[in-house]
Order: sequence, then structure tokens, then C-alpha cells
Amino acid sequence: MRGFLFECKKVVKKKTTLIAISLSILAAIGLYMFNHSVAEDIEQGNISRLESFPEIFLNFANETKEEKEKAFVAGDTAKAEEFDRDIDHYQEAIVNYEKLKKSFEEEDWETLYEKDFNEMQIFIDDPNGAVYKIEEQELSNFTIRATYEEIKILKENKSKPFIQNTIYQSFLPTIYDDFTGSSLEQWESETKRYGREGFSFLIQLIQLLYIPAVVLIGCFIFGNNISTEATKKNRGMNLYKVLPYSRLKLFFAKYLSGYMYLLVYSMVMMAIPLICSLFTNGLGSLENPILVYEGSQPSLFGNSLNPMVDQFHFIDYREYFWKVILFLAVFSFFMYSIYFLLAIQIKSATISLILLGTITYLGMTHLVSKFNPFIYTDFHKIITGETATLTYNLEITYTTGLILYLLVGIALSLIGYIKFRFKRQL
Repeated sequence: MRGFLFECKKVVKKKTTLIAISLSILAAIGLYMFNHSVAEDIEQGNISRLESFPEIFLNFANETKEEKEKAFVAGDTAKAEEFDRDIDHYQEAIVNYEKLKKSFEEEDWETLYEKDFNEMQIFIDDPNGAVYKIEEQELSNFTIRATYEEIKILKENKSKPFIQNTIYQSFLPTIYDDFTGSSLEQWESETKRYGREGFSFLIQLIQLLYIPAVVLIGCFIFGNNISTEATKKNRGMNLYKVLPYSRLKLFFAKYLSGYMYLLVYSMVMMAIPLICSLFTNGLGSLENPILVYEGSQPSLFGNSLNPMVDQFHFIDYREYFWKVILFLAVFSFFMYSIYFLLAIQIKSATISLILLGTITYLGMTHLVSKFNPFIYTDFHKIITGETATLTYNLEITYTTGLILYLLVGIALSLIGYIKFRFKRQL
């Protein structure tokens, strides 16, 4: 225990460690502020677009009134009545856009949910006849169904949504759509989501592999307590050779102190966006929904996604974050075990980090198997079932990832101890 506490004190006394931690925290704060600024700009852009529509339709109405007068003078009553209907349509559009603009300005999400809900009803009632298109490319029925259910949950919970660059239907992007060309650009622009509240932004970061990046940086900061004391300039390991201190105790003192700091550091980096949000838009609601794919059913004609049949469900933020925290604990244990093993063999922390990053990337992209621990690196896609659905391998589950990380992490720790125990020069 004394050795463990001694190693913990040594870590916090290093100036380079404190500087690295401070820079990491500043970077996380910067990420939040940048995202918040972008989200605010997008919301203001939506309002600005809505401000222009009443004026456009007012001009249409005035021009149509002039045409109506000309029709009266010419004695064309039928044409004049047609212009009357057009004028009524334009005036109704002006009123609707002014109401929509007011809802955006006041963040009256309940009214906006009701509008979206009603507009989508036709696609739910008649999935074969009613289709939504972007430049003649159809939106999948799966996305329509998922968006409809998401809106229903948000409306029931009176929750705030993600900000999207659209004044119309805020669709939930799913893996079931395959747009191309300019349609793809428009779809990505309109469905890219920005979280202003703390919980929503944290989920946005998790989708961008924020946690694996944080763990890699944490390994670099806290995983070198053996290699840094075994250099020619710093022979700190020689001190233990003249003390009645077994290599087993020394190994676990250094290993556990580094892992503990890595875990605390990762949790702090997750908490930074939440703390920042307290000074802006708040934490948000833990009742907000997260889409979970249930996979595609096997077919005699081969594996394929079926947007009309494939099912899904939602979990709330609360359940999602508990899963993330548990996954983080075992994932960081697994990654730290690899890094610690590399650090015993390689004295350069930079090379160890590059090797770990390269191994992780290759493992994520080149081997699709439930026994490949690196395929579970994208927490979000594992928890939501996206990886399992896209690879048609429903055995790639959250539970499998937890067990695999734990078992492989233990095995790597034992190998690390064996290397440490029998390596002569440290």
C-alpha cells in the first residue's frame, strides 16, 4: 500500500504531467465552446431563413393582387377567382411562417414537435404510397419510423432536441439511407446534429471517438512510470534494487497507480463538457432517447438491411451513460495493459503511443469478429447495435465487449508482469 501511495505522489509531482492534464482540460473546454458557438449560429441561421419567407410570400400576394385587378378589368371572372385562392394561400403561408419563426425564437419545442409529428403521420399511415424524397432519392422507411418515434418520446418528455441546420423536418439520421451526390450533401448538412446541453454534447463527442482518444492520451501521460525511470538520465529503478521490495509489489504499485490516474483523468475529461454546460444551456434531460438497432433478419438470398421490416427501440441517456462508464472502465484497463507492456519493452513514450494507436486503428478496420477486442472501440456503435447490424453479426454485443476487454486486459497484465519480472535491465 505504501508503494502504491508513493507512486501516486510521484505522478502528481511531475510538472510535465500537470501541464499535459491542463492542456487536455483546456482543449475539452475549447471543443465545447466551439460547438456551442456553431450550434448558436445554426439556430440563428434557421431563424434568419424564416424571417425572409413572410416577405417573399407578401411580394407574391401583392403581385397576384395586381394580376387579379387586371383579370377583373378584362372581365375574366374565373381567372380572378383563381388569383383569389392564390392570395389566400400566400397569406396563410405568411401566418404559418411567422408562427414557425416565433416558435424557433422562443424555443417552443412542443409546438415544433407537434408540427413535425403531424407532417410525418402520412408516411406512417401509408408507408408504401407516401415517400419522402431528396432530389428524387427516397428516404428509407426505417429512418421515417425511427424519427417519428423519437419525436414522440421527445414530445412526451418535453425535452430539448439536438440543433439541426433545417427549418423543416428534423430527421434522425440512420444507417439505412444511401444517398449519393448532391442529395448526400444536403442530407448530411440537414441531419448533422449539434448538442447545446451538456448531456447531448457529450453524446456527440462519444460518437466522434472522444473517449478512445482521451484514453490514448491518458496512457501516454500516466503509463510511463517504468520506462521514464529506466533511462540513462534517470535510473530511478536502481533505488528499488537495494530495498527489500519485491518486483511483484513494485509492478502492481506502478501499474495500479497509473491505471487509477488514467481512469480518473478519463472521467474528468467526460465531465468537462457537463461542467461547461452549467454556464450556458444546462445539462439537459436524461430522458432523451438514443436509437438502438435490433439488426436485420437472416435471409435465404443473403444478408441485407430491410428498412420496411427491421426493428429498433430506444434507450434513454441515463442507461446509455451507465453503459459508457462501465465500458470506459474495462476499455481503459485493456488499452492501459497494452501500453504498459509496450512501455516495459520500449523506452520511448512517443513510439509506444504511435504503436498503440496504429494497432488500435488496424484492429478496428481490418478484422470483423466478435473475438477482436478492437472492434468494440467505438462505444456508441456497440451500445446502439450499429456495428452488429452493419456487419450482420449480432454476436458483437456490449456484454461480449465487456468480457473480452476484461479477460484480454488480465492476460496482458500478467504478460507485462512476466516481462517486468525477468527483464534484467530496467
